[in-house]
Amino acid sequence: MQLEFSMPTKVIRSVSEITHLLKRLIEQQPDFQNVWIQGEVSNFSKSGAGHVYFTLKEDNHQISVAIFRSNASLLKFLPKDGEEVIVQGQLNLYSARGQYQIVGRNVEPVGIGALQRAFEELKQRLTDEGLFDNIHKKPLPRFPKKIGVITSATGAAFQDICEQLRKRYPLAEVLLHPTLVQGDSAAQGIAYALQTMNQRDDIDVLIVGRGGGSIEDLWAFNEELVARAIFASTTPVVSAVGHETDYTISDMVADHRAPTPSAAIEHIVPDQDELFAQLNGLDAWLHTTIQNQLNAHKTRIQELGTQLAPEQRKGKINQLYQIVDNLDTACRNAARQSLTTGENRLHTLAQRLNALSPLATLKRGYSISRKIEGEVLTDTEQVSVGDRIEVQLAHGHLACRVEEFLDEDHQK
Repeated sequence: MQLEFSMPTKVIRSVSEITHLLKRLIEQQPDFQNVWIQGEVSNFSKSGAGHVYFTLKEDNHQISVAIFRSNASLLKFLPKDGEEVIVQGQLNLYSARGQYQIVGRNVEPVGIGALQRAFEELKQRLTDEGLFDNIHKKPLPRFPKKIGVITSATGAAFQDICEQLRKRYPLAEVLLHPTLVQGDSAAQGIAYALQTMNQRDDIDVLIVGRGGGSIEDLWAFNEELVARAIFASTTPVVSAVGHETDYTISDMVADHRAPTPSAAIEHIVPDQDELFAQLNGLDAWLHTTIQNQLNAHKTRIQELGTQLAPEQRKGKINQLYQIVDNLDTACRNAARQSLTTGENRLHTLAQRLNALSPLATLKRGYSISRKIEGEVLTDTEQVSVGDRIEVQLAHGHLACRVEEFLDEDHQK
């Protein structure tokens, strides 16, 4: 009996083919799409583009972690080498190195104080940047006309704000921008609402807050995204997260902090009852002041009246009459003197003018000869024999004809 052996078909694959095959197998496995892995951080680094890379170790095992900028910017804290953390993400194969890794979405420190640790780290970082400095705090308006509120539309916080405003200062309007205030997407919603409300020009002040809750419930107000949106607001912001003792990051960066949403109204608007009381007090003060002034003037008039007897009053009046008469006489004399001086000066000027007048010259025996056209003759060359000329005397005119010219020896 003859045995036949068949050799398996030899299939040669490239490195990239094997890599892509493994990558598809990993990506198609549902259990690998959302995993939580705990381990110790090592080789932590952050690129200039904002991506975060580190290794999770456990005994002699390790796995690489890559958290890209879109998710890294939302992390509550950045881990350090040697710390125990939990990474949430998707299992993936990094083709360039042929190794599997976790593409992370979130990182949490291990331990009861994880959130407190994240809070302290963000607080210190923002403190170092100066976001909490008083120099950046904007003053609240004294009499706001419109108040913007950023909170949940279904929560009790907005109702408390409206009720308190109706009691305290009903002249102000309220504009609500509803948003989630709890959960993974709450921080993005609050930041977006702040940006949107800042695009309006009719909002005088903003209230950002919610009712009370646990530290997990209030965590959106400890997010860096919300803190930077509050800091960037050009409209004054009041942080009103419902807790009396503990502060959130939003409380620290806001222009003003209120322990509860309803307490925010007490800080923002005046009390109408106090305003009415102040107006009544001012009205009473003005009435008293005016009455006192009138009484003082009345008393002074009476004092002046009693200081002069009837005979003294008549003497005073006669003295005034005499003063008026003296002033009248002085005015008349001054006017008369001014007129006389003016007449003399006018007469002198008239005499000077008359002496320079051509008529005065004619009266002394001189005459003025003109051509018929009116040209005054000053030289014999201006006329010819036979020309008619006009001679003006002191009294009357002569019509003459040129008969001959005499030389200068015959002229007188």
